[in-house]
Amino acid sequence: MSGLSLSEEFTQGQQLYTSIEESTLDSVDSGYQNDVKKAIGHFTRCEHLVRELSLFSINETVDDISTTDLKYLLVEAYLGALHIKLNEGDRLVCLEKAKLYLEQFLENVELYSLISDQDKKYLESVKAQVTRDPARSRDEKIARAKRKKETEKELKTLQSFLQNALTEDKDDLDRKHVLKLIELFVQKSVDELKAIMNEIEMVIIMKRMQEQSRNEQTDDRVNVHQPQRATGSNGSLLDKDGKPQRPFVLTSRREEIQNSLWRPHWQLPTMSIEEYLELEQQRGNIISGGGTMPEKEVVDDMDEAAINAETYRAREWDDFKDTNPRGWGNRRGKG
Repeated sequence: MSGLSLSEEFTQGQQLYTSIEESTLDSVDSGYQNDVKKAIGHFTRCEHLVRELSLFSINETVDDISTTDLKYLLVEAYLGALHIKLNEGDRLVCLEKAKLYLEQFLENVELYSLISDQDKKYLESVKAQVTRDPARSRDEKIARAKRKKETEKELKTLQSFLQNALTEDKDDLDRKHVLKLIELFVQKSVDELKAIMNEIEMVIIMKRMQEQSRNEQTDDRVNVHQPQRATGSNGSLLDKDGKPQRPFVLTSRREEIQNSLWRPHWQLPTMSIEEYLELEQQRGNIISGGGTMPEKEVVDDMDEAAINAETYRAREWDDFKDTNPRGWGNRRGKG
């Protein structure tokens, strides 16, 4: 613990927050981020002290809360706004914390009827993620910005009055100032809550894309092949202690793709023609035997009838070739 009182922690946190808001440093600057973390530390300790002291009760109204304690309703609002500015570690964690703090702040002020009907209605639409017409959404955004600017102007006027106020008027002005500051933070918190919900959605999408990209890169580098056991079962590669239960081979996915690039696209033969014929013969699909080829009949030189018949067939063949010369039937489609 720092040893500071609740009032001191709150005042130092407020001063740091104002300095951060007015800073010209980039949000990722180390000095800027250090101030953000210091301010978060102050308001976190405020949160613990408020809880320990039990400053607020659900049985009270805003009129029952003293002016001194009223400002501590802003602790969660400051924590939510600061976690949005925090640029360290997991962005999603920062956004989720900011969302929780802002929701808690808005619940607290609603409990004490410190949220206007206009802001309450808008908050309900934000939580329900109602999709609005673009033109209406733009007009609504302009109207809210104008209203917030007017609230800031009123707050500065009260601050000016407070600095020049007499002692007897100071308590009343101080209470009005705190209530106006709460009003401003209600307007800011509702708008910031909407922005946070949109950013959370985007961060989740980006995380999924990055995870998918890492998985694809891992698959490209290493591919674990799990051969089947002799029994044909596909048991787990690793046991519950992470030890391999059977041999496996690590191969490069890129090498596999490169080797497959030069493979023929047709199915290659798995046996020779001789092996195929032998296999077909074993299956009984080829009939063997059948005797020897008949020898060509030899004409007897003394057989005059046979000689005349052979001569006649030879002349008929010669006449056919004369009548039908070679290539005569090929008209090349000319009729």
